[in-house]
Amino acid sequence: MKKILTDCDGVLLDWELAFHEWMRSKGYSKVNEGVYGVKLAYELDDEIDHHDIVREFNTSAWMGWLEVYRDAFKGVQDLWLAGYKFDVITSMSRDPYAIKLREMNLHDKFGPYFMDRFVSLDTAEDKDEALSEYKDTGLWWVEDKPENCDAGLRAGLRPILIDHLHNRWYDNPEVIRVSGWSEIASLVLEDQVNEVA
Repeated sequence: MKKILTDCDGVLLDWELAFHEWMRSKGYSKVNEGVYGVKLAYELDDEIDHHDIVREFNTSAWMGWLEVYRDAFKGVQDLWLAGYKFDVITSMSRDPYAIKLREMNLHDKFGPYFMDRFVSLDTAEDKDEALSEYKDTGLWWVEDKPENCDAGLRAGLRPILIDHLHNRWYDNPEVIRVSGWSEIASLVLEDQVNEVA
């Protein structure tokens, strides 16, 4: 099966860049770099629910205009031209209008045909159940969140972790760490050649 499973934010699209611009527009200043949690990054007061802030952003019109993350366009294009299709699994929101905007954004940035399936879970929802549909297929699973790489391992997938400052603490020999999609494309295409040989 020439299919690749992939997360979206911090993998295909630059969620973090857009989120920080949005936060600036709301009067917040980022204090700490390289941390995953919004509460820590902005040193938010305890009475501010950081989950609500992320949920508000994830259901905003910004979801239609995120930029491509690093070299994702080139890597995805190379794999698509080699016959691969993508199932995108993201924990963005279950809001139907936000989902439409996200799908529009992906089609605009990567083309209308690269994606077989788009699955949007609730904000910050774990991915174990979504990945269980692909159990023991050995498909590649591209993520930036270590916990979701672990979920991929439990489902019998082959996780690839996109390197970020916030995930440098994670060290698992069963997970391949890459800097971007050019490495992913090389890895997948080389693996394909080895399978044929």
